[in-house]
Amino acid sequence: MHKFILSLLLPAIGVAQQKSFDIQGSAPVAKNGCKVYLNYQNDGKLVLDSTVVKNGQFSFKGSVHELSYARMVFDHENKGSYWVLNLGDRSYFYLANETYRIAVKDSLKKATFTGSPTQKVYAAYLSQIGGGFMNIIDSANQEMSVADTAAIPAIRKKYDGKFAAMREKEIKFINAHPDSYFSIIALTDVANRAPMNEVETMFNSLSEKVRTTAPGKEMKSRIVATHTIQVGLAAPDFEQPDVNGKAVKLSDFRGKYVLVDFWASWCHPCREENPNLKKAYGVFKDKGLEVLAVSLDDKQTRNAWIKAIDTDGLPWIHVSDLKGWQNQVAVLYGIRAVPQNYLVNPEGKIVAQNLRGPELSARLAEFIH
Repeated sequence: MHKFILSLLLPAIGVAQQKSFDIQGSAPVAKNGCKVYLNYQNDGKLVLDSTVVKNGQFSFKGSVHELSYARMVFDHENKGSYWVLNLGDRSYFYLANETYRIAVKDSLKKATFTGSPTQKVYAAYLSQIGGGFMNIIDSANQEMSVADTAAIPAIRKKYDGKFAAMREKEIKFINAHPDSYFSIIALTDVANRAPMNEVETMFNSLSEKVRTTAPGKEMKSRIVATHTIQVGLAAPDFEQPDVNGKAVKLSDFRGKYVLVDFWASWCHPCREENPNLKKAYGVFKDKGLEVLAVSLDDKQTRNAWIKAIDTDGLPWIHVSDLKGWQNQVAVLYGIRAVPQNYLVNPEGKIVAQNLRGPELSARLAEFIH
């Protein structure tokens, strides 16, 4: 059995021989009229699809260029995508150009997936690492949603332990399976906590075909960023559209100090820091400071992004390509957690990073007089 599982965990990189995927789902007829959503990435673009259960059946068809992490959501009460995409009954899987059979009885989360070799491999991978990142997040969020405020720290500590245990298993998996697509998926998670020099060593141990997948190229960009996005070096220029679609470049503000601030509407620590950032901006904006906020929101949360800007009263410049964690500037700067920021001087060099709380105003005062 052990050898059988290991063989499954060495898939060929690609999306199978057929040219498109075919998802056929079944559900109790009592679910007729319920909406089902499917989201995935294809060639760097977010694809949003939906269908309705009819006669106890639902289906999706399409194609992907490479394996794509997908989210399917079953809207049992037809609350609408805004309410269910992040809180509803959902399942995460890897989408390839294969045939999927999904049997829903009481929930999509507990549904059985058959027919897809990739899904079989993914399930075996999850069993090796003790569950996936999103499964742990979902469990944590569910537990916190019904807990008293006083219990939150203990719950957070418990799930931090679960993440740490999972990452130890991910490292073992990476070392044992350099030719597996899921090794780069595991490394992507490990890199959120491990020192990047260790991450780089593990990355270089992977096979070339794994390193040249889409997540492999992303990881390579993050590794490069650790060498190039440093205090004392020039900040790479970039261009993204603002809330009105107008292109804005970092170099447009040459001659000013610019705080490049990475955030998102859904990021609670970011939102909690906004009042402090507003206070600092009020003091230094007339002395040569500009804030250029890069949002990691996506197309689904665009309205929430605009609303957060208005609700929090953020008067500076906001840009985003609405690609979420695949935001091109975030990839360029190696961003894998928010909030995060870089202070760029009038000559375009990074002079400080991750300034928050009282340190923000104190450090700005050192540079801007």
